[in-house]
Amino acid sequence: LNISNLSCVYCLNDNNVPTFKRGYLFAILISFGVATVLGNSLIIVSVLKKRSLHTATNYFITSLAIADFLVGLVVMPFSATYEAMDQRWIFGPDWCDIWHSMDVLASTASILNLCVISLDRYWAITDPMTYPYKMTGKRAAILIVLVWVCSSVISFPAIAWWRLVAENVPPEWKCPFTEDMGYLIFSSTVSFYGPLTIMVFAYAKIYKAALEHTRSLKLGAKVLAATGGPDSTLRIHRGGGGRDNSQKSNNNDVHCTLVNRDKNSISFSKKIMKFSKEKKAAKTLGTVMGVFIICWLPFFITNIISGLCSDCIANPDFIIQVVTWLGWINSGMNPAIYAYCSKDFRSSKRSSQPPKSSPKYLR
Repeated sequence: LNISNLSCVYCLNDNNVPTFKRGYLFAILISFGVATVLGNSLIIVSVLKKRSLHTATNYFITSLAIADFLVGLVVMPFSATYEAMDQRWIFGPDWCDIWHSMDVLASTASILNLCVISLDRYWAITDPMTYPYKMTGKRAAILIVLVWVCSSVISFPAIAWWRLVAENVPPEWKCPFTEDMGYLIFSSTVSFYGPLTIMVFAYAKIYKAALEHTRSLKLGAKVLAATGGPDSTLRIHRGGGGRDNSQKSNNNDVHCTLVNRDKNSISFSKKIMKFSKEKKAAKTLGTVMGVFIICWLPFFITNIISGLCSDCIANPDFIIQVVTWLGWINSGMNPAIYAYCSKDFRSSKRSSQPPKSSPKYLR
C-alpha cells in the first residue's frame, strides 16, 4: 500500500457515518448513474440504427442524450464516491478541476439542447409548411455545434481561469467549486435562466398555435360533414348539345355524375394526422421541460443565494448536495419520459428484437 491508499483507508474509517451506511449511499447514488447511462444509450442507439429516425428533431434529441450520457458516465460516479466518503476527494486536484468542468459542460449542454428542441417544435408547429425546408440536417448540425461550443466555453476555460486566479489553496481532500459571484451569475444565466426564458416563450407560443390549429381543424371537419357526407356527391345536370351530329343529346335528358370526394377526405385526414403527431411531440417535450424546471430550478436558486449570502441557507452542504443530485437525476428522467410518452420510441425498442416495422419519428 502506498501513502495515497493508506489515506484512502483513513478516509473510509475516520468519519461519523458507519461504513455500511456509506455503502448503501454509494449503491443508491451509483444506481442513478447506471440508469442514466443505460437509458440514454438506448436513445442514441435507436436513432443511429434506424435510418427513418434521421430527422432534425431526432438529431437534437440525440445530442441531448449524449450530454445526459456524459452526466451519468463521468459526473455521477465520482460525486457518488465523494458523497459516500463524507466529501473526501481522493482523486487529486487536477481531476477535481476536470470533473467540475465535465459537470458544467454536460449539464449546460443538456439544458441548451432542451432549449433548441423547444425552438425546433415552435418552428415546426407555427410554420409547418416551410419547416421541412428550413430545418435541414445541415442547419440542425450547426445548432448542435453551437450548443456544445457554448457549453465548452463556460466550462473548461472558465474553471481553468478560476484556478489560476484563486487566492486560497483548496483544503486537502476537498474538491470545492468556485464561489466567484461574477462567474456564478454568468454561468447561471447562460446555463439556465436564459434557456428557461426561451423555452417558456416557445411553449407558450406552441400552446397558442395548437389551440388555433385545433379550432381550425374542427371547423374544417364540420364544413366537410355539412356538405354531403364523406364519400361522394351526386351531381345532377341537364344535357346540352351533343359533341357531334352522330351523338345528339336531348335537352330534356338528365345526366347524373358521381363525384368521388375521397381525395378531399384523405387530404383532410392527413392534415389531422400530421398535426396530431406534432401536437403529441410538443406534449412530450413539454413534459420534458416541466421535469427540467422542477429538477434544476432549486439548484440555480441555491447557487445564487449561496454566492450572495452563504449564511442564509441552513445546513448548506446538505442542501447543495440534494439540489445538485436533483439536477443530475433530470438526465436520467429524459429517456424515461420518451419511453413512456413516445409511441415511436417504444416501437424502436421492440424492433431491436426483430424489427417488424420502422417508426417514422422519435416522438
